[in-house]
Amino acid sequence: MGQNSQTLSSGFHCLLDALLNFASICLALLIMKQIELMSIGGTAIVIAVAISLISVIVYFLFDLYTTRLLTRLYKVLLKLLMANVLILGVSIVVIACFSKLDELVVIALISVGLSTLALSVKNAIIIKVLHSARKRTKHKKKILLVGSGASALEYKHQIEEYPHLGYHIVGCVTNEKTSEIKKLGEYTDLDKAIKEQKPHEVVIALTGKENEEILGLLDICDKNGVRSVIIPATFEYFKSACQVDMIGTLPLINTRAIPLDNVVNAFAKRCIDIVVSLILIILTLPIMLFAMIGIKLSSKGPVIFKQKRIGKNNEEFTMYKFRSMKVNEMSDSAWTTDYDPRKTRFGTFLRKTGIDELPQLFNVLFGSMSIVGPRPEIPKYVEEYSKTIPMYKVKHQVKPGITGLAQIYGFRGNTSIERRIELDIKYIEGWTIYSDIKIILITPFKMFNRNEKYVK
Repeated sequence: MGQNSQTLSSGFHCLLDALLNFASICLALLIMKQIELMSIGGTAIVIAVAISLISVIVYFLFDLYTTRLLTRLYKVLLKLLMANVLILGVSIVVIACFSKLDELVVIALISVGLSTLALSVKNAIIIKVLHSARKRTKHKKKILLVGSGASALEYKHQIEEYPHLGYHIVGCVTNEKTSEIKKLGEYTDLDKAIKEQKPHEVVIALTGKENEEILGLLDICDKNGVRSVIIPATFEYFKSACQVDMIGTLPLINTRAIPLDNVVNAFAKRCIDIVVSLILIILTLPIMLFAMIGIKLSSKGPVIFKQKRIGKNNEEFTMYKFRSMKVNEMSDSAWTTDYDPRKTRFGTFLRKTGIDELPQLFNVLFGSMSIVGPRPEIPKYVEEYSKTIPMYKVKHQVKPGITGLAQIYGFRGNTSIERRIELDIKYIEGWTIYSDIKIILITPFKMFNRNEKYVK
């Protein structure tokens, strides 16, 4: 899908979603009027318009307007549900300024329920129609491959995995033998193959030793007026979405472009961190007071344990926890295990329930940590693992978190560091507000299953 058509498509979906949300709120207001709970005036309509516009912004933050050809329906509906839960909260705040509390709760619940139903049906229809149309159409987008190496074969496999994209590989030109892709000739036959096959696009997928052929092949595509794209020979290293910047006429490929590089995404995540940390600090103050008293009564030493950790951009910061061990000289050089003799009896309770992590809410509030992110390590282990695990320091592109994808899967403490890093990188590369909210909601259910045994 071209950039212009994708922009138009996103604009259409924004307008349609705003209209459906506006209709849902108006219907909720109409229901309230019919049961004589309130009257509809100009203020109510203004509120409906405001919430409809806010909802579109929230949907953008939840990444609901990306191209739907590669989107699974259940993922869209889950994101929509999470987005509407957030909109429900915003709606209550907005309407509360103009209405009574008992009325706003009913209005918000009815309107968000109607909106979720309407938008779910809309998205289901659009995705099903798009996928079905692409699969059934006889006018598929014809692709001519240049090359038959690993990148060409990977491209072929991806096309086969997503038939609803509507792509059809007519064959390839290559100097090598190939059995998986129909061979139309060698590189010198590209001009002839283009004229005969009339492809919509030429995909150049050469190996590293063939790179000197690229300029001549691109020139042939240009002379025939055919769009051409290049798959890098080193495609295996491009694990996340890439970003291309230009300095003059020189292209720069950012191989580690991540969603949180975007200023809007980073701002949204920081807002969530501030709001959630403040709410949790207020709600858990009695628990923190209980923990402080218990620590003082159960062992000698400070209530708060301070430890140097490595955070974003490999910078050191001081992380806070409730002390769960006897004061010892190994606090910066050894992990804790289930039956660690250094732990106090009360400290074992704190670690099992996750209460020992509560002071980190202040780390989040002051900006050195996030609610969700990779767990930070002490400098000693960062140096050690960065020598044996090539992608270990990728986790330092974002702020460390109190909880994260690896933690909800049980990888914390003295567990498999390789698997933990895989999950951390998966989180960083695929970050969305939806993923953060999902992890936050799952975390409480994992708090009482916090084994710290070694897992291979």
